[in-house]
Amino acid sequence: MNHTAAQLNSNMSTFSSTGTLSPPSHSAVVVRSLLAVTSEERERILKDVEYNIFAFPAGLLTCDYLSDSGTSAMTDVQWAALMRGDESYGRNWGYYCLLDTFRDIFERGNSPQYAFQGIITGMIDSEYYRTKLLVSSHDGFVNGGPHQLERPNFFIVPQGRCAETLLFSTMSSMITEGAVEGAKVKPAIISNGFFDTTGANAAVAGFELQTFTQPGLSDAFPLHLIGKKNFFKGNLDVAAAEAYMDAHPGQVVMILTTITNNWAAAQPVSMANIRTTAALAKRKDIPFFFDACRFAENAFFIHEYEEGYADKSIAEIVQEMFSYIEGFTISLKKDGLSNMGGVLCFKDKGMFAQTYEGIGLRLKERQILCYGNDSYGGMSGRDLMTAVTGLYEVTKKTYLQNRIGQVQSFAQKLLANGIAVLSPPGGHAVYLEMDEFFVGCDRKPDDFASVGFTLELIKDFGIRAAEAGPFGWEWDKKSPEERKKIPNLVRFAVPRHVMSEEHIDYTVAAIKDLHDRRHKIPNVVITRGKDMRLRHFSSGLQPVPVDHTITGSYMEEASRQLSRLAQVIKMDIGAKGQLLNALALAGGKYGQRPVPQELDMSKWLSDVSNDHSFFEYSVAMDQDTGDAELRFLIEAQSEGSCNIVQMQESALRLNDAIAKGYSSTVSLDRLKILQDLFMPSPAEGIFAAWHSCAASKAGPEWKIYLNPSGSGSGTAFSVAREAFERLGLSSAWELLASTITPSDSVLYFALDLSPHPEHSRVKVYLAHPGASASAIAQKHAQICPNACAYSIQQFCASMSGGSLGPYEAKPVLSCFAFTSEAPDRPVGTVHFPVVAYAENDAEIQRRMKEYMNVASVSAAYRERYGKMISAVQRRPLDQGRGLHAWVSLKQGSRKKRTTTFYLSPELFGPLPTTHSKLSNGTKHAD
Repeated sequence: MNHTAAQLNSNMSTFSSTGTLSPPSHSAVVVRSLLAVTSEERERILKDVEYNIFAFPAGLLTCDYLSDSGTSAMTDVQWAALMRGDESYGRNWGYYCLLDTFRDIFERGNSPQYAFQGIITGMIDSEYYRTKLLVSSHDGFVNGGPHQLERPNFFIVPQGRCAETLLFSTMSSMITEGAVEGAKVKPAIISNGFFDTTGANAAVAGFELQTFTQPGLSDAFPLHLIGKKNFFKGNLDVAAAEAYMDAHPGQVVMILTTITNNWAAAQPVSMANIRTTAALAKRKDIPFFFDACRFAENAFFIHEYEEGYADKSIAEIVQEMFSYIEGFTISLKKDGLSNMGGVLCFKDKGMFAQTYEGIGLRLKERQILCYGNDSYGGMSGRDLMTAVTGLYEVTKKTYLQNRIGQVQSFAQKLLANGIAVLSPPGGHAVYLEMDEFFVGCDRKPDDFASVGFTLELIKDFGIRAAEAGPFGWEWDKKSPEERKKIPNLVRFAVPRHVMSEEHIDYTVAAIKDLHDRRHKIPNVVITRGKDMRLRHFSSGLQPVPVDHTITGSYMEEASRQLSRLAQVIKMDIGAKGQLLNALALAGGKYGQRPVPQELDMSKWLSDVSNDHSFFEYSVAMDQDTGDAELRFLIEAQSEGSCNIVQMQESALRLNDAIAKGYSSTVSLDRLKILQDLFMPSPAEGIFAAWHSCAASKAGPEWKIYLNPSGSGSGTAFSVAREAFERLGLSSAWELLASTITPSDSVLYFALDLSPHPEHSRVKVYLAHPGASASAIAQKHAQICPNACAYSIQQFCASMSGGSLGPYEAKPVLSCFAFTSEAPDRPVGTVHFPVVAYAENDAEIQRRMKEYMNVASVSAAYRERYGKMISAVQRRPLDQGRGLHAWVSLKQGSRKKRTTTFYLSPELFGPLPTTHSKLSNGTKHAD
C-alpha cells in the first residue's frame, strides 16, 4: 500500500484506533503570552549558562519539551479543588482524599467511591468522616485507620524521585544491617528500563542495575500502522531477566517495571508482559514493583492495542495491572496532572512487607525526617487536592485519546517531513532517532552532536528538548557491552493540555530546518563536570564547529560514501564487500592519493561527475518494491600529465586487471572486436573509457562506456553503426536509426563485459538537444515494446519542474539496450540532467517527492530515496547543486519501472546555485 505525505501528516488525535471520529476533549480558557526573543539574545544567554539546557530560563522559550513532569495545565476541576486545599499540619482532609483516591484508581476498578466529592463541595459532617474517610482498610496498597499507624504502607512525598530515594535507601539499610535473610552485599535490581534519576537513586543506595528491555526497540515500524497497532516495545525481556537470575542466584532483590518505559522512548508494556513478569517474580520470591509515573497512558495502550482489552474500561485495566505487583512509586506530576507530588506504597502483608519486615515504620520515620508529617509529606494541601482530582481526570478515556493522539500526530508530521522518529511513538513524548538524523555526517557517539542539536534548537527557535543518548547516559564512561544498550535519541516530552497544533507545527518546521542543515550543527565538548553524577543537569558545555575538510584519500572517501549507501539500501554484506574490492581495484594507485583541497585545473578533468571527481555513484530502485541496486562509475586515472592517449592506456590496463581478477564474470572477447573503433590513434575527446560495476550473486558485473567520438565528433554515428554490425546486431541498428533525427547525437556506447554474449547488453546513448518531452517519448514508444509515452512525459515534466520542453540546456538522453537474443525488443531508459534544470538540490528533492506522489511509488522507495541522499550529502541541499546529477526512468517488462539516481561525491564542492527563471525548460548549461 502506498502512503502519501498527506496521509502520514494526518492528525491522529482526531481518530481512534478503530477509525471513529473523536471530539475534542477540552477547551482552553486561560492563555499565557510569550516573550518575543531574538536568536542573538538566546545565544548570549546560552553562553551565560555554559550551554546547559537545564539552566536556560524557561521564560525565554517558545515551546518547552524538556519534561512532561509537573508541566501540565490543570483542569478547571483541579483549580476548583485547589481552592479547597487544607493546609493543616496533622491529618488535613486532602490526606484522606488522596488515600481513598488511590483505592479508587488502583484497586476498585469500576466501583469507585469518590470520597473527595463531599470535601470539594463542603457537604460533609462528622459522620462523613467516620464512614467515608476514616475507613479501617487493610491488605491493599493503602491501609486505613489504625492499620496505617501500625503498618504504614502509603507515603506521600514531594515527587517521584523522593519516593525512589525513600524506597531504595531504606531497602539498602535493611540489607546492609542483615535484616533481610539471604540478601547479597551487592544486591541487584532488574528493570525494563531505569529512568536517569531512578537509576541514580538506586545506584547511590548501593544497588547494581540490570536493564533488560525487549529486543527490537529500534526496529522499523510500518508508518501506516501508527495509531492502529503497537508491538509494546517497552516490555521487559523476561527470558533474559530469568537467565540473569539463574546465573546470579540470590542477588536480585527486586524487579522494577517502568510504565510506560521512559528509558525506552516511552514505549508501553503489555498486560501479558506484566503478567509473565509477575509469575517470574513469584517463582523467584522477588518483589515486583512498578515505576508507575505514566500508568494511565500505559493502560490506554493496552486498551487500544492488546487483544482482549478493547471492551474493558481504563479503570478495569488499571485495576488488573496493579493486581500483579507488590508495590509502586509514582510521580503525581505526570499521570496525576499535578504540579507537585509523589507516593510510595506497597501491599499490606505482601511478599515485600514480609521480606522487609517492619519496613513501613522505617519508611515513615525517614519520611517525617526528610519531608514532613505523613499527612502531607512535603506537599501543600492545595497540591494534594489537585492530585486527587487529577488522578480521576487522567484516567478518562477522552483525555487519553487526545493526549496520546497529539503525540502520535506530532510523530507523524515529523515522519512526513523525512525526520526519523522512534516508532510507534510512545505516550508522553516523541523521540528523534539521532543516528538516522545525522546519517552521512560522520558523527561519533562522543561527539555529542545530539546535544548540539538541542542547543541550535534553543538558539534559533526557542524550543527546548532533551538529549537522551550518549551524553545523558554517559556513553564515554561505559564498557563496550554497556555502550551497545545506549540509544541515541532526543526527547520531546509534550506537556499535558499545554501545546496546541500551532506549537506542534512550529516545532516540526524548526526540526525540519535543522535537519536540512544538519551538517553544520556543532559537536559539543564537556568543559566542566564530566565525571559528576547526573552531569546533564549541571555540567558546563561548549559547542564546537564541525570541520568538513576531506582528509583521506580518494578511495577512502569513495569507500566511506559507498558503504553508507550500501547500508541505507540494506545491501548484503557480501555484495558490499564485492563492490568495495572492485572499487579499490579500479581506483588503483592513483586512488590512494589524498584528495586535494582544490581541483588542479592543469590536470585531466574527468567528466564522470559534476565536480570533476573521477567516480560517481548510482542507485537503481524499483518503484513498486523499493528494491535497490548500488553501482559505481569510474574513470581509470593516469599517473602522468593525463592526455587522451594516457587515459586510453589507463583504461586498457584496467580492462586487463578486471579480466584477470574476475574471470568468472568478465570476458573481454566482444570488446576486443571493437577496440580499434573506440581506441583509435590518434584520438580525441573528453574521455577514452569509463567502467561501471554492480554486485551480483555470481560476482561483480562490469560494464564499459566507450567514446564513439574518439576519432572526431563527426564519426560517432558511423562508429556506432560499425560496432553494431561487428557484433551481429545490424538489424538492431536499423531499428534504432529509424528514430534518429538530424539534431540527435550518439554520446556513449556501452558494453556489458559478460562471458554470456547472447543476453549481454549493448547500449547506445542518444542526446536530444532542444527536444520536447513528447518527442523523446515518441522515440521510445516507436521501438521499445514496454515504453509508455505518458509515463515518460510525466517523468520529464516532474524532473524539469513542470515543463514539457523543449529542453534547451543540457540535453536529455535516451539509452536503448539491445541483446543478441532479442535484437528487436530494446529496453529504453530516459536520462534527465536534473542538475541543469534546477536552482539547487533542495529543489530537485522537492520535485522528486512530487514525482513519487504522481508515480505512486512504494513507501520503501520513498524512505530509501531520502536516506540515500542523506548518506552522501555534505551540505544543506539549498546551498548549491550537483549532488543529484541525473535521474533516469527505465521501463521494463511486466510494467516494471526503475528509477536510477546518479550521485556526485562532491569532493570539490557543489556547483553554484542559480536564480534564473525556467522558460520552456531552459536553464543553465553545465
